[in-house]
Amino acid sequence: MIKPSDFRDPVLPAAVSANAWSGEDVDGAVPAAKSWGLRGVLPSVVKTLLPQAEADPADFRDERVGWGLVLPDNPDIPPEARARADDAPEPIRELLESRRPAARVLRHNVNPNEAVLSLRDYAIDKPIQISGSRPGSRDGDLPMYLLLYGGPDALPWELQYQLNANRRVGRLHLTGDALANYMTALLGNWSDSAARYDSPVVWAVDHGGDDITHLMRTAVAAGIATRIAADTDMPGGIFLDGSAATATHAQLLDALVDNSPALVATTSHGMTGPLGGGHEEELAANLGLLVDGLHATLDVEELLRRWKPDGAIWYAHACCSAGTSTRTGLLDLFPDDSRVARVLRGVGVVGPAVAPLPTALLGASRPARAFVGHVEPTFDWTLSSPFTGQPLTDSIVTAVYDRLCLGKPVGLAFDEPFRHIGELAAAHENAVGVFNQSLSPGSVTAAVYTKLAWLDRQSTVILGDPTVAIPLPTA
Repeated sequence: MIKPSDFRDPVLPAAVSANAWSGEDVDGAVPAAKSWGLRGVLPSVVKTLLPQAEADPADFRDERVGWGLVLPDNPDIPPEARARADDAPEPIRELLESRRPAARVLRHNVNPNEAVLSLRDYAIDKPIQISGSRPGSRDGDLPMYLLLYGGPDALPWELQYQLNANRRVGRLHLTGDALANYMTALLGNWSDSAARYDSPVVWAVDHGGDDITHLMRTAVAAGIATRIAADTDMPGGIFLDGSAATATHAQLLDALVDNSPALVATTSHGMTGPLGGGHEEELAANLGLLVDGLHATLDVEELLRRWKPDGAIWYAHACCSAGTSTRTGLLDLFPDDSRVARVLRGVGVVGPAVAPLPTALLGASRPARAFVGHVEPTFDWTLSSPFTGQPLTDSIVTAVYDRLCLGKPVGLAFDEPFRHIGELAAAHENAVGVFNQSLSPGSVTAAVYTKLAWLDRQSTVILGDPTVAIPLPTA
């Protein structure tokens, strides 16, 4: 705080004289001159000399943070209608109005060259750069929180990956009653939710040995469960540990029913079959569903018959748990006859799609707040270093426990895991540059590793509005 005494002026006289006369000279010392001189002015002096306090990154209603609705562009309606989101379903328009004035409508460009660089804001009829734009909801800003409304056929996964690098992004693709269910809960902030903060559920399949489920259990699920176990505000937390006993769907459903958790974290294989001609419909229905310790596939209808998500946030570390894409940068890494290549080609026939589990959870009669999962397979190289064995999942554990359980919005909670995308992409470019200069074998290894890790990490996505948060317990 700046004080009047901080201003030093060696020429300021210690006393003043007045041209008044009452039989003697009229003068006097002025020891409080500086305070008197600045009285009524000092607050504005302080304001101009110090920067404004930073915005709370969780407060999307602050115009310096902001919230935005991203829609596909629609040349069939005039620009002013695009600026108002007139073509969006009524529940989406209602959400938009509830978040004004700190809200903007942005459109994904139909021009592919522009789409890589910017989103269109028809309210000011200008493109807004995806990289480098000022955060907020003022004219020319790109809001920090962005909700993509539309499936990945209309708003590609690649757009969400790109935005994840510097914004907090979620996606909704629901329609009809499912969309109405989610919006009713969101607009009411799940006010009547019975989900319990004190009783999270962590479920980890572990097939042991070199199976990746063992690594996922150790690097992700056990890390989350250990922190929950030490938390006195979560005495009802349950860790269904597949390394101690076979992790089954029956156990998971019983725990969800008994605990009514606000937080669910699971690690397992995700279903990617049956593959081959004639099975496309069955594959789409099974895509990304959790596979338990008995290799059984989760029955979503049974799940929702017995348990209501009711405001829970679910993190599912499993292949294709969030969905699938027809575009993948991974296919050329593997031989055509390998099992990984067969899966990548096989799930691609489903097209760009959101998986059935998050679709069901977010559209339920008492819906989940958000679902965090993967669009591509996830690999062991991103869970622990293939060179040193060092665990590489602390940012995931921190996002799920330390940040979600501190009441951070889900988009903000996952800032750090998404930050790795840029780090790995930069490291990959550096490795390629070193190879081009020196043909170093080590740079080839680094290029392969960083590219796989980068593509793996970027396929993590949030489904649901990115501003939702687990409510903290009251004292």
